[in-house]
Amino acid sequence: MSFGPIIRIAYHVPGVERRRQVVISGNGGATGGNDARALGVTVRGNEEVRRVTVHPSVPVVIDEVVATIRVALEDADAIYLNGYNSWTDSVERPIMGRMWGLTRAPRSVIDAHALDGSGDYRFVSEDARPGHQHGFGYCYLRQGNEVLLIGSLNEDSGFTVIREDAEAGTLVFAKEPPARMLEAGEKCEVLGLAVTGGTLESAIDRWLMLAGIRPREARPILGYCSWYRRYEAVDVETLRHDLDGVSQVLGELDLTGMDPVFQIDDGYAKVGDWLECDRQKFPDGVAVMAREASARGLLPGLWLAPFVCERESKLFEEHPEWILRDEHGEMVVAGNNWNGSFALDVNNEEVREYVADVLRTVTQEWGFGLLKLDFLYAACMVIHDGLNRGEQMADALDLLRASVPEGTRLLFCGVPLVSAFGRCEYCRVGQDVGLDWDGKPYARMLQRERVSTKLSLANARGRAHLDGRVFRCDPDVLILREEGVALSASQRVAMFVTNTSTGGVLLTSDDMGAWNEAQLEKYREAVERFRAYNGC
Repeated sequence: MSFGPIIRIAYHVPGVERRRQVVISGNGGATGGNDARALGVTVRGNEEVRRVTVHPSVPVVIDEVVATIRVALEDADAIYLNGYNSWTDSVERPIMGRMWGLTRAPRSVIDAHALDGSGDYRFVSEDARPGHQHGFGYCYLRQGNEVLLIGSLNEDSGFTVIREDAEAGTLVFAKEPPARMLEAGEKCEVLGLAVTGGTLESAIDRWLMLAGIRPREARPILGYCSWYRRYEAVDVETLRHDLDGVSQVLGELDLTGMDPVFQIDDGYAKVGDWLECDRQKFPDGVAVMAREASARGLLPGLWLAPFVCERESKLFEEHPEWILRDEHGEMVVAGNNWNGSFALDVNNEEVREYVADVLRTVTQEWGFGLLKLDFLYAACMVIHDGLNRGEQMADALDLLRASVPEGTRLLFCGVPLVSAFGRCEYCRVGQDVGLDWDGKPYARMLQRERVSTKLSLANARGRAHLDGRVFRCDPDVLILREEGVALSASQRVAMFVTNTSTGGVLLTSDDMGAWNEAQLEKYREAVERFRAYNGC
């Protein structure tokens, strides 16, 4: 296709009521007369790239940046629109597909349970009409084995919402504008888009090269995560029991090229009070488990949610000034987890110092070499302090990386996905799996980020093209146990195949020491499939 987006920039001059607009045609020419000259628009690019920079002659506030691209939607077999965060479903869909969000849930239920916290519902209007789907950062159209991919070149400067309009035959890219006034004479790139084609793999590679995104080096990992069996009911004795089983099973396998891990998930401390673990559960602290895992030759991992706290935490009680506030001065609720989940103000210097201290302590003093960092979207829930959402998310993730020693491996989860590109070794790419296939019927009417094995596996397959290109994909856990798990034989096969052939992470929460011979043999097969996929 000829890459000729029509770009519209709306802006205003502070103190002047009239809103101004500049329209840039497909060939790069700008209309708007004096308004265009005042904004100082420059368009650079070629058949693959468009970059739009403004260089205003007076102070301006950019209100809106929108690029409309006409495409042959009717000729495509499917459309792919990357979802907002780790848990947002991201699969190929029919051109006339519908994207259900929270439109079917009563507002009273949404508010009571903060169901709109984890997705994009608070800042992107939903449109459930056929052929009006949306995504973030990049998308592609597939026809046979070929794709046409269009992606943002810099999500760190602001998120890009992509909307399909099947009736108009267009894709509309709304770039988040700067959240501050641009000074006279200041140069600012307000839009960067690239279009590539070919196979999905070649198109992705070309886009990432144009965007300057490279993955961090990361060996594949396999082993144990406590969450999907223990949940919050962890203590030193239960974890030692599980550590014995992990060590026994993994100790009998050839793990050349892979690193075995033992990761402790939620339940060891109040969320927010990371350095004050529950002494009834861990009398000698949780660091003892890091030492014991290391002594068994396992990489010790620890779960944290660094940008949120729960209502019953000491942090919430003692530092209300650390909680993020909205434009009305109300605390920002990030979700319905625990007894209420509240976002921290990551622009607050004391919060930043606290987060950095926590990460330094758990790595350098406690000895955890793998950190699973969750609910990261909380860092960018409100535009404030002159930073838009994309800028806030990039800054917050850079804070995490700067707070840990070189060699620490980070596994991001619940993160706006494109923001994580190149910033972590591993990243969750789907929803949490459940102990059944698709949850309760009523739950299927709720947010796209809900717990669902069905959706989690579909997402892992849908985002498998990212594996090794931006990070190693984490498709969530493999479940082999029977007790308490309502998965059919075919559903278990789907989980087995997806977990062993779409990413660089293969974890289970099963009691590995309690597996029978058939389950042990299935796990050995899983490890061999995982090894083959990862070329170990």
